[in-house]
Amino acid sequence: MQAIDRNIQRALFRALRDRPLNLMDEADRKLYEPLHDERHDPVRRLFDTIDFSEVESVQLVAGFRGTGKTTELSRLEKMLWEHDFHVIRVDLDDFIDMHSPVDIREFLLILAGAISEQLTSERLLGKEKGIEKSFVERLRGLLPKMPSEVTANAGVANVKLALRGDPGFRGQVREQLSGRLAELTRQIRAYHDEILDALRERAGRDVRLVVILDSLEHLRGTGETSEQVRRSVEELFLTHADRISLPNTHMVLSVPAFLFLQANNLEAQFMNGAVQAWPAYQVKRRNGERTAVVDRMIRLVERRGDWRKILPDEQALERLIFASGGHLRDLLNMLLEAVHLAGLGVQESAAEKIVAIAQRAYLPLYKDEIEVLGRIAADKSLKEIRGEEREHVLRFLDSGILLCYLNDDFWYDVHPLVRDIVRGA
Repeated sequence: MQAIDRNIQRALFRALRDRPLNLMDEADRKLYEPLHDERHDPVRRLFDTIDFSEVESVQLVAGFRGTGKTTELSRLEKMLWEHDFHVIRVDLDDFIDMHSPVDIREFLLILAGAISEQLTSERLLGKEKGIEKSFVERLRGLLPKMPSEVTANAGVANVKLALRGDPGFRGQVREQLSGRLAELTRQIRAYHDEILDALRERAGRDVRLVVILDSLEHLRGTGETSEQVRRSVEELFLTHADRISLPNTHMVLSVPAFLFLQANNLEAQFMNGAVQAWPAYQVKRRNGERTAVVDRMIRLVERRGDWRKILPDEQALERLIFASGGHLRDLLNMLLEAVHLAGLGVQESAAEKIVAIAQRAYLPLYKDEIEVLGRIAADKSLKEIRGEEREHVLRFLDSGILLCYLNDDFWYDVHPLVRDIVRGA
């Protein structure tokens, strides 16, 4: 039982880290392995809706964390550029306090500011024209009573930091914009029209703009604020949908998984609206049969490095893939654990030890939670769930204990890491 060379161990650890790939980058493209089959490729569906719609559309992606969504949105961006669209992709993690309720007024400011920040790209307006079209001047007009150190000089960047990290500042924004939501919406849309005009002028032709807003699914409260955050998200999309959309622009927004349960209501709120869930990768069918996704996941791991240095055989790798339930983040985290354990030598029992360690992230489960999960596991759907148990389901979806899969319809199953606990209860 020889220990792995530390240089190899270090290289594998870095290669297997759970991070989004940027498919606009050549080095990251070498690490990418497509896991969806063509029939159920969510990126193709997003692209088709954009391409088939006339001048604007809004698509919501109900994101399940850790399923490779950000990497796939990067693939969408690449595909759009290749088909002559202009694309602005924003990580809202940089702009929003993900642990506090979100308000439509600050969201609209963030939307305009985030777009403004991207305009200096040479693929859009370039540095000089991008700075000229900055949101700063409109911001000063909208928030005349804001402290000068916030709205001066770096303007949008300062406001971004304040909105994300200063609850007091967010309160001031809401107070100053109280009763002015219609005015704010008009200002944001007028500013966006100016951006479109500038893009057309620079391109010398009409442009098709797509704005991709990622990471909004990270919105979650802590303890007593979780319900407030959830209700604020529902209000944002169900009450203010008409204010979120931008004129003559296609939008793709990743949103918390629980909004998928209201997909029909949401689709009706937007022009060319669509809501789709980003399911886990299906490594087994409902009847337990192995799928081709397992082979794709093996190829994905092989692109990162020689997994044989950290696991005894392919059977052990497949054991981890099945234990992940097709949840990509869990698979990568288990492989990182394999890297750690290999420092003392690769053991035949490595896979079982790794699975036992991975289970801890989902425990403990309480009696009432296990009872709800048991009904879902038996029926592979939410039909047996009572209204008062909805909060359990929302939390399970958010944490990954409950996984969503797509064949020709959606079905649900309990994460394999806790399945035996649920069955044995």
